[in-house]
Amino acid sequence: DRLGDQPALAPEAHLYQRLLAMDEQEARAVIEAYRAENSLLQLYDAVILPALTMAEQDRHKGALDPEREEFLFLSLREVLAEYSESAQNASVESATPRPELAAPGRMLCLPAHDEADEIAAAMLAQLLEQGGKAAVSFPVGTSSGTMLDLVAPGANDVFCISSIPPFAFSHARTLNRQLRAKYPQTKILIGVWGFTGEIERVLQRFQPTRPDKFVTSLAEAL
Repeated sequence: DRLGDQPALAPEAHLYQRLLAMDEQEARAVIEAYRAENSLLQLYDAVILPALTMAEQDRHKGALDPEREEFLFLSLREVLAEYSESAQNASVESATPRPELAAPGRMLCLPAHDEADEIAAAMLAQLLEQGGKAAVSFPVGTSSGTMLDLVAPGANDVFCISSIPPFAFSHARTLNRQLRAKYPQTKILIGVWGFTGEIERVLQRFQPTRPDKFVTSLAEAL
């Protein structure tokens, strides 16, 4: 069948399909068509995060080979970098001062476990920064190193733990517990992106160190 004969896919499924096919041009076309009519926040929440979730589900089933996985993550990182650059150029043109990371009240965005979580953390940090907040996203494995100590998280800062389903909770729970023990003054927000279950039930799984806030979308996190 020609593509034109197929029923139209939802943008997130279409994007994932094109990324799986390693068709960068078509994947970009899906993103740009959606972005032309929607905000960056909507693009991230409604298209890119669901595509990442599909990738994670396939990866955990052993249905995503390493070459395609690498292509998918690299392509999405490039998209993020371009939107970050265009926002920076816009802020320079409008003479908007960029927030200083040294200032109190920083949003410290950490991936719960893997590269998909890391991309989602970078999206959140980018949106926060564009909204005038001091935000920084960290790579996978930061929590066990000295990078956080250099940042010296304090009572005015917020950790944002970023996690993509389906295997989101155990890693988010572990990281939440580690951060709470090491930086008891710093508030913790956990984002399990796209989660649709019962939140109170989930929070029981974080006992005795419940996060200060649990969210399921970037819009809610903002």
